Amino acid sequence: MEGHYRVAQQSLECYLKGVNYTVMMVDLDKDPRVQEKCPKNKQLFFKKHCAAAAYLPDADWMLVLDADTGVVNPNHCVEEWIDDRVDVKNSEFGANFLKSWGEWEFIQPINWNGGDNGVLQLHILKYVLPGASQEAENCNEIWHNAKDYDTYMAYVSCVKQALGATRLWPGKVRIYRRAHGWVRDGFITSDKWCDADFMLHGWKLQTVGEDDWESPFKQNLDPTKCGTGLSGWDWIPEKHVNASVIREELAAFERSAGETHPKPARDLMYLTMPDVGICYPNCDKDT
Repeated sequence: MEGHYRVAQQSLECYLKGVNYTVMMVDLDKDPRVQEKCPKNKQLFFKKHCAAAAYLPDADWMLVLDADTGVVNPNHCVEEWIDDRVDVKNSEFGANFLKSWGEWEFIQPINWNGGDNGVLQLHILKYVLPGASQEAENCNEIWHNAKDYDTYMAYVSCVKQALGATRLWPGKVRIYRRAHGWVRDGFITSDKWCDADFMLHGWKLQTVGEDDWESPFKQNLDPTKCGTGLSGWDWIPEKHVNASVIREELAAFERSAGETHPKPARDLMYLTMPDVGICYPNCDKDT
């Protein structure tokens, strides 16, 4: 990743100096295994999922990171988030889930579709609730008719309503609540962090302070100064705050997001879309 996302990548290099993880940097355009296993994938993010499936047999567990994800708090280990009920481990389900996600590149609608993130909504719904065939069809129709961000968010809302409050499907998938996984979006809290944080997402710039970015660090980290402990981690003290501060800023973000949520995405899909009117008397055939 030389020359790209330098701040994020240098923080990752710093972190790796103090742990014993195997790291793979895969060039999606030149890697021989990716070329062999994913010859049809042309879009970057779909190819990434196919590549993850290709390399999954090399490890018991795999953590896949976006290149703009950086470590803000090295006092955490990846193992804290390993959940053998659901994580992408070297299993038939894990490999199939990733491969199928990558193959959506060839069947996604040609409209405002959200790319691999848009695909993931319906992909998860079909994997964890195979019996919800009418709900999946309803959401798929909304997705194919999306013309802009607002109507795309109606599709996202449709899937969320179909999934309900459940966040854990043992043996399949776990959906973390916002800010409860190993990484969260840093912009929500202006890159302030607390002890519960591990990684922050969205560090796309090359230099601390570029474009007035409020980074957690005083300057770009120098991986040669990093090792065990906290050596080399040059934080801005004011960016390290109590969990209560992060909670308040997350609450403010939720309120703002709710107030500005697109009108088409506010519909209750179980009232505006078919339930049994299309599939009767075979609505439960996949249950």
